[in-house]
Amino acid sequence: MTTEPLDPQYSAVLAQAIVDTVRDPLLVLDCHFGVTAASRSFLHVFEERPEDVIGRSVYEILHGCFKIPRLVSLLNKVLPEHAAAEDFEIDAVFPRVGRRALIVSAREVFFVGNTHKAILLSFADETNRRKIEKEKESLHNETRRLLREKEVLLLEMQHRIFNSLQIIANILMMKTRITTSEEARRHLEDAYSRVMSVATLQRHIDTAGRSELVEVVPYLTTLCDGLAASVIGEEKKISLKYAFDSAMIPPTEAVSIGLIVTETVINAVKYAFPQNRPDAEILVRYETSGADWRLTVSDNGVGKQKENGVAPPSEGLGSTLVKALTQQIKAQIETTSGPKGLTVAISHTTFSPRLA
Repeated sequence: MTTEPLDPQYSAVLAQAIVDTVRDPLLVLDCHFGVTAASRSFLHVFEERPEDVIGRSVYEILHGCFKIPRLVSLLNKVLPEHAAAEDFEIDAVFPRVGRRALIVSAREVFFVGNTHKAILLSFADETNRRKIEKEKESLHNETRRLLREKEVLLLEMQHRIFNSLQIIANILMMKTRITTSEEARRHLEDAYSRVMSVATLQRHIDTAGRSELVEVVPYLTTLCDGLAASVIGEEKKISLKYAFDSAMIPPTEAVSIGLIVTETVINAVKYAFPQNRPDAEILVRYETSGADWRLTVSDNGVGKQKENGVAPPSEGLGSTLVKALTQQIKAQIETTSGPKGLTVAISHTTFSPRLA
């Protein structure tokens, strides 16, 4: 059985039909880089007529958009060196269709008997994908710009809040010094201490800048030093000591813990030592164990027992505030009192205790 060779004209028609079925734009070039075939998708994408493409040099069509020195160098190597040019990028303005981003690949086409040589050029249109990428990048940059502006405004607001709190604290201290009422002085001192505890946290957030967490040790250390200076002062012979484990906590939790420390220390100063004692001491501790933590404020005073007719109110403003803050941070409060003083413990545990 013999097989007759295909008619050259039929072969050309068949080759063109096959080329037209390919989705991506294609060109077939002869050994002199003349266009012998152009796919239907090529003509459609670039809005060209067959007579304006076929039979012309690839470097002449589309107003010479393919006459790029590096592309010319690559095409010159395809046939002599049997080399393939992969993923060559073209970003140019084409007639009638405007700017396009193309990925060009070139390969040698092999014929039986190697009597003819040709180059197959394929084009992948990346215009829409690049446009989407640029839009995403632009959106990302805009988002980053807005975030930077937000951070600047937040830092400015934090700075202003801290300054405002300082002004309020100074006014309260000034009123405390000039008032003649002992009860009014006591209320003003309480208000001053509460304002300063919030101002202390605000200063840490302002210093931290972009940080989302507050470092416990410097925060509570500064807070306790401030309380020792503002609440105890030099008149009362009370020593305020502290010991803190290292930990990082959210600002909202730090606010609650700071206010709890402030209220419990104020109560200890007011009620634990009705008479001056050389050994009077208040101890603030913050201990951690994994995700669990425990805050204790203890004193070696008289406890809740009445002495000389003085006893803290069972549900004063400070006690009510401490309970509310404890519930807010999902912790438990325990108060123990005895001859050796009073201890308020705030505990946060990740498990529920077993029922007895």
